[in-house]
Amino acid sequence: MNRLLLIVCLALAATLCLSAVSEAHKVNIFAYVEGDTIVTDSGYSRSKRVNDGVVEVYDGSSGELLLSGNTDEAGLFTFVIPKEARERQADLRLLLKAGTGHQAEWTVKYDEFADAPRPVSDVVVEDPIQAAPQTPAALAAAAAPAGTLTEAQVEAIVRRELAPLNRMVAEMHDSGPSLVEIFGGIGWIFGLFGVAAYMKSRKP
Repeated sequence: MNRLLLIVCLALAATLCLSAVSEAHKVNIFAYVEGDTIVTDSGYSRSKRVNDGVVEVYDGSSGELLLSGNTDEAGLFTFVIPKEARERQADLRLLLKAGTGHQAEWTVKYDEFADAPRPVSDVVVEDPIQAAPQTPAALAAAAAPAGTLTEAQVEAIVRRELAPLNRMVAEMHDSGPSLVEIFGGIGWIFGLFGVAAYMKSRKP
């Protein structure tokens, strides 16, 4: 019986170690829309980020590769919402390649960036010098009473205030196994121990 208990304990220790190693190598990617750009956050855990990982951005409908880039030391990669995705009203499928076969995916739905502002490069202007004062932002700024905020300024403030919340969501997405999952695994192992002990007691 003591030998059986020792075997079960060793199995429990091995299982916990393997679980820790597995979680250490698990990679995640999270993305959110911020203005006319999409911010991606990649990491193995809350403290270990993916540095110089490759993020590929695909058209969710056709599978066409639209762009790619590398994460920085903080695991971040930011890109302007592709014009093609807007025109096709397509979702964006993000594929993270962190090396040695470590990959993760995230999908940014079209609804998430459908109303996002367009970058200046996407706006066609015949005469930039004459048209510049007629932009919506310029007109709003000119018409706004002194001491009031324009719509663009309000959006900028909202994005700034939401940045910490987006980071919290990213950290939650990168979190390891929950206590329920850990104790569930331990309970499963002790359940096996109980079955083994019962079978041993039935031997003549």
